[in-house]
Amino acid sequence: MVGAILVVLAIVVTLVVVRPGGDDSGRAEPASQRIAASSTSSPTPSPTPPPPPQQVSAGRAPKLAEDPVAGRKVMAQVHKKRGWTPGVRFTYQWLLDGKPIPGATRRGLVPTDKMIGRRVRVQAIGQVPGYLPAVSLSKPRTVAPDNPLAGGTWAVYRGPQNGLYPAYARAGGDDKRQLAKIALQPRVTWFTDANSSIGEDVDSYIADQQAESGKDALIQLAFFREWPDGEAARGRRLSGGQQADYRGAVDAVARAIGDARVALVLEPDLGLNAVPNNSWETRTADPAVRLGLVRYAAKRFSELPRTSVYLDASDSDWLAMSKIVPVLEAAGVEYARGFALGATHYSSVGDNIDYGMQIIHELEADGIDGKRFVIDTADNGRPFTWLQHRSEHPGDDFDNAITCRSVSDTTCDTLGVPPTADVAGDLGLDLTGQQRANALRNVDGYLWFGRPWLIRQASPFSLSRSLEVARSTPFQ
Repeated sequence: MVGAILVVLAIVVTLVVVRPGGDDSGRAEPASQRIAASSTSSPTPSPTPPPPPQQVSAGRAPKLAEDPVAGRKVMAQVHKKRGWTPGVRFTYQWLLDGKPIPGATRRGLVPTDKMIGRRVRVQAIGQVPGYLPAVSLSKPRTVAPDNPLAGGTWAVYRGPQNGLYPAYARAGGDDKRQLAKIALQPRVTWFTDANSSIGEDVDSYIADQQAESGKDALIQLAFFREWPDGEAARGRRLSGGQQADYRGAVDAVARAIGDARVALVLEPDLGLNAVPNNSWETRTADPAVRLGLVRYAAKRFSELPRTSVYLDASDSDWLAMSKIVPVLEAAGVEYARGFALGATHYSSVGDNIDYGMQIIHELEADGIDGKRFVIDTADNGRPFTWLQHRSEHPGDDFDNAITCRSVSDTTCDTLGVPPTADVAGDLGLDLTGQQRANALRNVDGYLWFGRPWLIRQASPFSLSRSLEVARSTPFQ
Protein backbone atom coordinates (compact mmCIF):
# COMPACT_ATOMS: atom_id res chain seq x y z
CA MET A 1 0.00 0.00 0.00
CA VAL A 2 2.80 2.32 0.95
CA GLY A 3 4.59 1.39 -2.27
CA ALA A 4 1.58 2.33 -4.35
CA ILE A 5 1.31 5.72 -2.66
CA LEU A 6 4.99 6.41 -3.34
CA VAL A 7 4.55 5.65 -7.04
CA VAL A 8 1.61 8.07 -7.27
CA LEU A 9 3.59 10.78 -5.52
CA ALA A 10 6.48 10.27 -7.92
CA ILE A 11 4.19 10.68 -10.90
CA VAL A 12 2.70 13.87 -9.46
CA VAL A 13 6.14 15.30 -8.77
CA THR A 14 7.28 14.64 -12.33
CA LEU A 15 4.23 16.46 -13.69
CA VAL A 16 4.94 19.63 -11.71
CA VAL A 17 7.07 22.29 -13.45
CA VAL A 18 8.31 25.54 -12.08
CA ARG A 19 7.55 28.76 -14.00
CA PRO A 20 10.61 30.95 -13.77
CA GLY A 21 10.56 34.61 -12.83
CA GLY A 22 7.86 36.84 -11.35
CA ASP A 23 6.25 36.76 -7.94
CA ASP A 24 4.87 33.35 -8.60
CA SER A 25 8.03 31.89 -10.05
CA GLY A 26 7.78 29.01 -7.73
CA ARG A 27 4.18 28.17 -8.68
CA ALA A 28 3.78 24.85 -10.38
CA GLU A 29 1.95 24.70 -13.77
CA PRO A 30 0.41 21.53 -15.01
CA ALA A 31 2.07 20.19 -18.17
CA SER A 32 -1.33 19.83 -19.79
CA GLN A 33 -1.77 23.62 -19.69
CA ARG A 34 1.72 24.16 -21.13
CA ILE A 35 1.06 21.77 -23.98
CA ALA A 36 -2.28 23.47 -24.73
CA ALA A 37 -0.67 26.89 -24.77
CA SER A 38 2.03 25.66 -27.12
CA SER A 39 -0.54 24.25 -29.53
CA THR A 40 -2.44 27.59 -29.88
CA SER A 41 0.58 29.84 -30.68
CA SER A 42 0.81 31.57 -34.20
CA PRO A 43 2.54 29.60 -37.00
CA THR A 44 5.62 30.99 -38.71
CA PRO A 45 4.30 33.34 -41.46
CA SER A 46 5.01 32.37 -45.15
CA PRO A 47 6.80 34.95 -47.38
CA THR A 48 4.52 37.64 -48.98
CA PRO A 49 4.17 36.96 -52.76
CA PRO A 50 5.50 39.75 -55.02
CA PRO A 51 2.88 41.99 -56.66
CA PRO A 52 1.92 41.04 -60.25
CA PRO A 53 3.92 42.93 -62.92
CA GLN A 54 2.42 46.13 -64.24
CA GLN A 55 1.24 46.30 -67.82
CA VAL A 56 2.92 48.62 -70.26
CA SER A 57 0.88 51.77 -70.55
CA ALA A 58 -0.52 51.93 -74.08
CA GLY A 59 -0.27 55.40 -75.50
CA ARG A 60 -1.39 56.78 -78.83
CA ALA A 61 -2.38 54.09 -81.32
CA PRO A 62 -0.10 53.40 -84.27
CA LYS A 63 -0.96 54.78 -87.69
CA LEU A 64 0.12 54.21 -91.26
CA ALA A 65 2.49 56.84 -92.61
CA GLU A 66 0.55 57.00 -95.90
CA ASP A 67 -2.26 55.31 -97.76
CA PRO A 68 -1.32 51.70 -98.54
CA VAL A 69 -0.62 51.17 -102.24
CA ALA A 70 0.16 47.86 -103.91
CA GLY A 71 3.86 47.53 -104.60
CA ARG A 72 4.93 50.41 -102.34
CA LYS A 73 6.24 50.00 -98.81
CA VAL A 74 4.02 51.54 -96.13
CA MET A 75 5.45 52.17 -92.67
CA ALA A 76 3.86 51.98 -89.23
CA GLN A 77 4.31 55.04 -87.04
CA VAL A 78 4.17 54.94 -83.22
CA HIS A 79 5.01 57.91 -80.99
CA LYS A 80 6.82 56.51 -77.95
CA LYS A 81 6.39 59.72 -75.96
CA ARG A 82 2.63 59.88 -76.45
CA GLY A 83 1.48 58.01 -73.34
CA TRP A 84 3.63 54.88 -73.62
CA THR A 85 5.68 53.60 -70.66
CA PRO A 86 9.24 55.00 -70.81
CA GLY A 87 11.74 52.63 -72.38
CA VAL A 88 9.12 50.88 -74.47
CA ARG A 89 10.18 48.91 -77.55
CA PHE A 90 7.83 47.71 -80.25
CA THR A 91 7.28 44.62 -82.31
CA TYR A 92 4.67 44.50 -85.06
CA GLN A 93 2.06 42.28 -86.67
CA TRP A 94 0.24 43.30 -89.84
CA LEU A 95 -3.36 42.22 -90.38
CA LEU A 96 -5.36 41.75 -93.59
CA ASP A 97 -9.12 41.98 -93.14
CA GLY A 98 -8.54 41.38 -89.42
CA LYS A 99 -6.38 38.27 -89.80
CA PRO A 100 -2.60 38.14 -89.20
CA ILE A 101 -0.47 38.12 -92.35
CA PRO A 102 2.06 35.28 -91.94
CA GLY A 103 5.59 36.63 -91.63
CA ALA A 104 4.51 40.30 -91.72
CA THR A 105 6.18 41.28 -88.45
CA ARG A 106 8.36 44.20 -89.49
CA ARG A 107 7.58 47.87 -89.18
CA GLY A 108 7.02 48.14 -92.93
CA LEU A 109 4.75 46.22 -95.32
CA VAL A 110 4.71 46.03 -99.11
CA PRO A 111 1.08 45.26 -100.08
CA THR A 112 0.65 42.91 -103.03
CA ASP A 113 -1.81 43.18 -105.91
CA LYS A 114 -3.92 40.49 -104.25
CA MET A 115 -4.47 42.86 -101.32
CA ILE A 116 -5.99 45.61 -103.49
CA GLY A 117 -9.43 46.54 -102.22
CA ARG A 118 -8.86 44.80 -98.89
CA ARG A 119 -8.16 46.44 -95.53
CA VAL A 120 -4.82 46.35 -93.75
CA ARG A 121 -3.92 47.53 -90.28
CA VAL A 122 -0.90 47.17 -88.02
CA GLN A 123 -0.70 45.86 -84.48
CA ALA A 124 2.04 47.45 -82.34
CA ILE A 125 3.11 45.39 -79.31
CA GLY A 126 4.80 47.58 -76.69
CA GLN A 127 7.29 45.80 -74.41
CA VAL A 128 9.32 46.90 -71.35
CA PRO A 129 11.40 44.50 -69.20
CA GLY A 130 9.42 43.51 -66.10
CA TYR A 131 6.11 44.67 -67.57
CA LEU A 132 3.30 42.87 -69.30
CA PRO A 133 3.15 43.87 -72.99
CA ALA A 134 0.44 46.16 -74.35
CA VAL A 135 -1.16 45.85 -77.79
CA SER A 136 -2.50 48.75 -79.84
CA LEU A 137 -4.11 48.70 -83.31
CA SER A 138 -4.10 51.23 -86.11
CA LYS A 139 -7.24 52.12 -88.00
CA PRO A 140 -7.83 49.89 -91.05
CA ARG A 141 -6.94 51.33 -94.47
CA THR A 142 -7.90 50.02 -97.90
CA VAL A 143 -5.06 48.99 -100.22
CA ALA A 144 -5.16 50.94 -103.48
CA PRO A 145 -3.58 49.99 -106.80
CA ASP A 146 -0.30 51.59 -107.80
CA ASN A 147 -1.99 54.11 -110.09
CA PRO A 148 0.10 56.82 -111.78
CA LEU A 149 -3.06 58.77 -112.59
CA ALA A 150 -4.32 58.97 -109.02
CA GLY A 151 -3.73 62.02 -106.88
CA GLY A 152 -2.69 65.54 -107.69
CA THR A 153 -4.26 67.89 -110.20
CA TRP A 154 -5.59 66.90 -113.61
CA ALA A 155 -4.87 69.85 -115.87
CA VAL A 156 -7.55 71.39 -118.09
CA TYR A 157 -6.72 72.43 -121.65
CA ARG A 158 -7.83 75.99 -122.34
CA GLY A 159 -6.28 76.46 -125.76
CA PRO A 160 -7.73 76.89 -129.26
CA GLN A 161 -7.26 73.38 -130.63
CA ASN A 162 -10.58 71.77 -131.70
CA GLY A 163 -12.51 74.97 -130.94
CA LEU A 164 -14.20 73.85 -127.71
CA TYR A 165 -12.68 76.20 -125.17
CA PRO A 166 -12.94 79.31 -127.37
CA ALA A 167 -16.66 78.56 -127.82
CA TYR A 168 -17.06 78.34 -124.05
CA ALA A 169 -15.15 81.59 -123.54
CA ARG A 170 -17.45 83.42 -125.99
CA ALA A 171 -20.71 81.96 -124.69
CA GLY A 172 -23.02 83.44 -122.10
CA GLY A 173 -26.05 82.46 -120.04
CA ASP A 174 -27.22 78.86 -120.15
CA ASP A 175 -25.02 78.02 -123.13
CA LYS A 176 -21.95 78.89 -121.07
CA ARG A 177 -23.17 76.78 -118.16
CA GLN A 178 -23.72 73.82 -120.47
CA LEU A 179 -20.42 74.17 -122.31
CA ALA A 180 -18.63 74.36 -118.97
CA LYS A 181 -19.60 70.70 -118.43
CA ILE A 182 -17.15 69.89 -121.23
CA ALA A 183 -14.66 72.74 -121.47
CA LEU A 184 -13.72 72.77 -117.79
CA GLN A 185 -13.11 69.03 -117.59
CA PRO A 186 -9.62 67.52 -117.98
CA ARG A 187 -9.71 66.04 -121.48
CA VAL A 188 -7.41 64.15 -123.83
CA THR A 189 -6.33 66.27 -126.79
CA TRP A 190 -5.42 64.41 -129.97
CA PHE A 191 -2.21 65.21 -131.85
CA THR A 192 -2.39 64.08 -135.46
CA ASP A 193 -0.97 64.71 -138.93
CA ALA A 194 -2.79 68.04 -138.79
CA ASN A 195 -0.10 69.15 -136.33
CA SER A 196 2.66 69.93 -138.80
CA SER A 197 5.03 70.98 -135.99
CA ILE A 198 3.90 68.30 -133.60
CA GLY A 199 6.85 68.55 -131.23
CA GLU A 200 6.41 72.29 -130.78
CA ASP A 201 2.65 71.92 -130.44
CA VAL A 202 2.97 69.31 -127.68
CA ASP A 203 5.62 71.39 -125.94
CA SER A 204 3.31 74.43 -125.84
CA TYR A 205 0.34 72.27 -124.84
CA ILE A 206 2.21 70.93 -121.82
CA ALA A 207 3.82 74.24 -120.86
CA ASP A 208 0.50 76.12 -120.85
CA GLN A 209 -1.19 73.59 -118.57
CA GLN A 210 1.80 73.34 -116.24
CA ALA A 211 1.91 77.12 -115.96
CA GLU A 212 -1.65 77.07 -114.64
CA SER A 213 -1.73 73.80 -112.69
CA GLY A 214 1.89 73.11 -111.71
CA LYS A 215 4.71 70.84 -112.84
CA ASP A 216 3.11 67.77 -111.28
CA ALA A 217 -0.29 68.21 -112.94
CA LEU A 218 -1.45 65.32 -115.10
CA ILE A 219 -1.41 66.20 -118.81
CA GLN A 220 -3.51 64.06 -121.15
CA LEU A 221 -2.96 63.57 -124.86
CA ALA A 222 -3.47 61.08 -127.67
CA PHE A 223 -0.95 60.32 -130.40
CA PHE A 224 -2.83 59.55 -133.63
CA ARG A 225 -0.50 59.29 -136.65
CA GLU A 226 -0.93 55.76 -138.00
CA TRP A 227 -3.23 56.78 -140.84
CA PRO A 228 -1.53 59.73 -142.60
CA ASP A 229 -3.83 59.44 -145.60
CA GLY A 230 -6.91 58.87 -143.45
CA GLU A 231 -8.49 55.65 -142.22
CA ALA A 232 -10.43 55.27 -145.45
CA ALA A 233 -7.10 54.88 -147.29
CA ARG A 234 -5.84 52.04 -145.09
CA GLY A 235 -5.94 49.72 -148.09
CA ARG A 236 -2.91 51.63 -149.40
CA ARG A 237 0.54 50.81 -148.03
CA LEU A 238 2.65 53.37 -146.21
CA SER A 239 5.59 54.74 -148.14
CA GLY A 240 9.12 54.73 -146.77
CA GLY A 241 8.89 58.47 -146.28
CA GLN A 242 5.68 58.16 -144.29
CA GLN A 243 7.28 55.56 -142.04
CA ALA A 244 10.25 57.86 -141.43
CA ASP A 245 7.88 60.75 -140.70
CA TYR A 246 6.11 58.61 -138.13
CA ARG A 247 9.29 57.82 -136.23
CA GLY A 248 10.34 61.44 -136.43
CA ALA A 249 7.02 62.56 -134.96
CA VAL A 250 7.37 60.04 -132.12
CA ASP A 251 10.84 61.32 -131.29
CA ALA A 252 9.70 64.95 -131.40
CA VAL A 253 6.77 64.30 -129.07
CA ALA A 254 8.96 62.29 -126.68
CA ARG A 255 11.40 65.19 -126.44
CA ALA A 256 8.54 67.60 -125.81
CA ILE A 257 7.09 65.46 -123.02
CA GLY A 258 10.38 64.93 -121.21
CA ASP A 259 9.74 64.48 -117.49
CA ALA A 260 6.17 65.83 -117.54
CA ARG A 261 3.46 63.73 -115.89
CA VAL A 262 1.45 62.46 -118.86
CA ALA A 263 -1.31 59.98 -119.67
CA LEU A 264 -0.93 59.08 -123.35
CA VAL A 265 -3.51 57.18 -125.40
CA LEU A 266 -1.58 55.64 -128.27
CA GLU A 267 -3.27 55.29 -131.65
CA PRO A 268 -7.04 55.38 -131.20
CA ASP A 269 -8.55 52.95 -133.73
CA LEU A 270 -5.50 50.69 -133.53
CA GLY A 271 -7.99 47.84 -133.97
CA LEU A 272 -8.27 48.68 -137.67
CA ASN A 273 -5.09 46.63 -138.08
CA ALA A 274 -7.06 43.51 -137.19
CA VAL A 275 -8.98 41.42 -139.68
CA PRO A 276 -12.33 43.24 -140.08
CA ASN A 277 -15.47 41.75 -138.61
CA ASN A 278 -17.43 42.33 -141.82
CA SER A 279 -16.52 41.41 -145.40
CA TRP A 280 -17.50 44.83 -146.69
CA GLU A 281 -14.97 46.63 -144.46
CA THR A 282 -11.62 47.71 -145.92
CA ARG A 283 -8.71 45.62 -144.72
CA THR A 284 -5.46 47.37 -143.77
CA ALA A 285 -2.89 46.59 -146.44
CA ASP A 286 0.23 46.53 -144.29
CA PRO A 287 -0.70 45.86 -140.65
CA ALA A 288 2.72 44.43 -139.77
CA VAL A 289 4.44 47.63 -140.90
CA ARG A 290 2.03 49.91 -139.08
CA LEU A 291 2.09 47.84 -135.90
CA GLY A 292 5.87 47.89 -136.03
CA LEU A 293 5.75 51.68 -136.03
CA VAL A 294 3.33 51.71 -133.12
CA ARG A 295 5.63 49.32 -131.28
CA TYR A 296 8.43 51.83 -131.73
CA ALA A 297 6.18 54.54 -130.28
CA ALA A 298 5.06 52.38 -127.34
CA LYS A 299 8.66 51.66 -126.37
CA ARG A 300 9.86 55.23 -126.88
CA PHE A 301 7.06 56.86 -124.91
CA SER A 302 7.16 54.26 -122.13
CA GLU A 303 10.84 55.04 -121.54
CA LEU A 304 9.86 58.54 -120.38
CA PRO A 305 9.99 58.75 -116.57
CA ARG A 306 6.42 59.90 -115.88
CA THR A 307 4.48 58.95 -118.99
CA SER A 308 1.82 56.24 -118.77
CA VAL A 309 1.08 54.75 -122.19
CA TYR A 310 -2.24 53.08 -123.04
CA LEU A 311 -2.54 51.36 -126.42
CA ASP A 312 -6.00 51.56 -127.94
CA ALA A 313 -7.70 48.15 -127.66
CA SER A 314 -11.06 48.74 -129.37
CA ASP A 315 -14.26 48.20 -127.37
CA SER A 316 -16.36 45.45 -125.86
CA ASP A 317 -18.69 45.46 -128.89
CA TRP A 318 -15.94 45.45 -131.52
CA LEU A 319 -13.11 42.87 -131.65
CA ALA A 320 -12.93 39.34 -130.27
CA MET A 321 -9.95 38.28 -128.15
CA SER A 322 -8.51 36.33 -131.07
CA LYS A 323 -8.26 39.59 -133.01
CA ILE A 324 -7.35 42.31 -130.51
CA VAL A 325 -4.78 40.46 -128.40
CA PRO A 326 -2.39 39.73 -131.32
CA VAL A 327 -2.69 43.38 -132.37
CA LEU A 328 -1.77 44.60 -128.89
CA GLU A 329 1.17 42.23 -128.63
CA ALA A 330 2.52 43.23 -132.03
CA ALA A 331 2.08 46.91 -131.10
CA GLY A 332 4.26 46.63 -127.99
CA VAL A 333 1.81 46.37 -125.12
CA GLU A 334 4.62 44.70 -123.18
CA TYR A 335 6.29 48.13 -122.89
CA ALA A 336 3.15 50.09 -122.10
CA ARG A 337 1.30 50.67 -118.86
CA GLY A 338 -1.67 49.00 -120.52
CA PHE A 339 -4.47 49.72 -122.96
CA ALA A 340 -7.45 52.00 -123.59
CA LEU A 341 -11.06 51.04 -124.35
CA GLY A 342 -14.01 52.82 -125.93
CA ALA A 343 -12.33 55.58 -127.94
CA THR A 344 -14.88 55.66 -130.75
CA HIS A 345 -17.68 53.47 -129.37
CA TYR A 346 -20.38 53.95 -126.75
CA SER A 347 -20.48 50.74 -124.72
CA SER A 348 -21.12 50.78 -120.98
CA VAL A 349 -18.37 51.06 -118.42
CA GLY A 350 -19.38 47.70 -116.96
CA ASP A 351 -19.12 45.93 -120.32
CA ASN A 352 -15.70 47.43 -120.94
CA ILE A 353 -14.50 46.42 -117.48
CA ASP A 354 -15.45 42.83 -118.33
CA TYR A 355 -13.82 43.12 -121.76
CA GLY A 356 -10.66 44.61 -120.29
CA MET A 357 -10.41 41.75 -117.81
CA GLN A 358 -10.61 39.26 -120.67
CA ILE A 359 -7.73 41.04 -122.40
CA ILE A 360 -5.68 40.99 -119.20
CA HIS A 361 -6.21 37.25 -118.78
CA GLU A 362 -5.25 36.58 -122.42
CA LEU A 363 -2.10 38.69 -122.09
CA GLU A 364 -1.19 36.90 -118.86
CA ALA A 365 -1.60 33.56 -120.60
CA ASP A 366 0.98 34.79 -123.12
CA GLY A 367 3.38 35.85 -120.36
CA ILE A 368 2.56 39.58 -120.33
CA ASP A 369 1.56 40.42 -116.78
CA GLY A 370 0.51 43.46 -114.80
CA LYS A 371 -1.33 45.48 -117.44
CA ARG A 372 -3.93 48.10 -116.50
CA PHE A 373 -6.44 49.99 -118.63
CA VAL A 374 -8.43 53.19 -118.98
CA ILE A 375 -11.98 53.57 -120.27
CA ASP A 376 -13.43 56.43 -122.27
CA THR A 377 -16.55 57.92 -120.66
CA ALA A 378 -16.93 61.05 -122.77
CA ASP A 379 -19.87 59.72 -124.76
CA ASN A 380 -21.45 56.73 -123.00
CA GLY A 381 -23.83 58.46 -120.62
CA ARG A 382 -26.56 56.35 -122.26
CA PRO A 383 -24.52 53.35 -123.43
CA PHE A 384 -25.35 51.32 -126.51
CA THR A 385 -23.66 48.91 -128.89
CA TRP A 386 -23.12 49.04 -132.63
CA LEU A 387 -25.89 46.47 -133.17
CA GLN A 388 -28.34 48.37 -130.96
CA HIS A 389 -27.60 51.58 -132.83
CA ARG A 390 -28.04 49.91 -136.21
CA SER A 391 -31.35 48.40 -135.07
CA GLU A 392 -32.86 51.56 -133.60
CA HIS A 393 -31.34 54.16 -135.93
CA PRO A 394 -30.90 52.49 -139.33
CA GLY A 395 -29.01 54.73 -141.69
CA ASP A 396 -27.52 56.87 -138.90
CA ASP A 397 -23.73 57.31 -138.91
CA PHE A 398 -22.36 55.34 -135.95
CA ASP A 399 -19.27 57.58 -135.75
CA ASN A 400 -21.55 60.60 -135.54
CA ALA A 401 -24.30 58.97 -133.49
CA ILE A 402 -27.51 60.84 -132.87
CA THR A 403 -27.35 62.90 -129.69
CA CYS A 404 -29.77 62.55 -126.79
CA ARG A 405 -32.31 65.37 -126.60
CA SER A 406 -33.33 64.75 -122.98
CA VAL A 407 -32.05 62.97 -119.89
CA SER A 408 -34.59 60.18 -120.45
CA ASP A 409 -33.50 59.36 -124.03
CA THR A 410 -31.67 56.10 -124.72
CA THR A 411 -29.48 54.64 -127.48
CA CYS A 412 -28.05 58.06 -128.14
CA ASP A 413 -24.87 60.02 -127.54
CA THR A 414 -24.44 62.04 -124.34
CA LEU A 415 -21.70 62.82 -121.83
CA GLY A 416 -20.79 60.05 -119.40
CA VAL A 417 -19.05 60.05 -116.03
CA PRO A 418 -16.63 62.98 -115.70
CA PRO A 419 -12.93 62.08 -115.82
CA THR A 420 -11.65 60.53 -112.59
CA ALA A 421 -9.20 58.04 -111.09
CA ASP A 422 -11.78 57.14 -108.43
CA VAL A 423 -13.01 54.27 -110.56
CA ALA A 424 -14.67 52.33 -107.73
CA GLY A 425 -16.34 55.34 -106.15
CA ASP A 426 -20.04 56.12 -105.97
CA LEU A 427 -20.34 57.56 -109.47
CA GLY A 428 -23.85 56.48 -110.38
CA LEU A 429 -22.65 53.66 -112.62
CA ASP A 430 -24.60 50.42 -112.68
CA LEU A 431 -21.68 48.14 -111.75
CA THR A 432 -21.81 44.76 -110.07
CA GLY A 433 -19.70 44.13 -107.00
CA GLN A 434 -17.26 42.09 -109.08
CA GLN A 435 -16.98 44.82 -111.72
CA ARG A 436 -16.29 47.38 -109.02
CA ALA A 437 -13.58 45.17 -107.52
CA ASN A 438 -12.03 44.57 -110.95
CA ALA A 439 -12.07 48.29 -111.67
CA LEU A 440 -10.30 49.06 -108.42
CA ARG A 441 -7.57 46.54 -109.17
CA ASN A 442 -7.13 47.06 -112.90
CA VAL A 443 -8.58 50.37 -114.16
CA ASP A 444 -6.41 53.46 -113.80
CA GLY A 445 -9.08 55.95 -114.75
CA TYR A 446 -12.17 56.99 -116.64
CA LEU A 447 -10.87 59.48 -119.21
CA TRP A 448 -12.40 61.61 -121.92
CA PHE A 449 -10.57 60.65 -125.10
CA GLY A 450 -13.77 60.28 -127.11
CA ARG A 451 -14.94 63.62 -128.56
CA PRO A 452 -18.72 63.78 -129.02
CA TRP A 453 -18.57 67.57 -129.34
CA LEU A 454 -16.85 67.19 -132.74
CA ILE A 455 -18.41 66.10 -136.02
CA ARG A 456 -17.72 62.36 -136.45
CA GLN A 457 -15.60 62.60 -133.31
CA ALA A 458 -12.92 64.22 -135.43
CA SER A 459 -13.55 67.69 -136.88
CA PRO A 460 -14.88 70.35 -136.92
CA PHE A 461 -16.26 71.55 -133.59
CA SER A 462 -20.07 71.51 -133.40
CA LEU A 463 -21.76 73.92 -131.02
CA SER A 464 -25.14 72.23 -131.41
CA ARG A 465 -23.78 68.75 -130.62
CA SER A 466 -21.86 70.12 -127.65
CA LEU A 467 -24.96 71.73 -126.16
CA GLU A 468 -27.09 68.63 -126.78
CA VAL A 469 -24.70 66.17 -125.11
CA ALA A 470 -24.22 68.58 -122.21
CA ARG A 471 -27.92 69.24 -121.57
CA SER A 472 -28.90 65.56 -121.75
CA THR A 473 -26.20 64.00 -119.59
CA PRO A 474 -27.41 62.18 -116.46
CA PHE A 475 -24.05 62.69 -114.74
CA GLN A 476 -23.77 66.48 -114.28
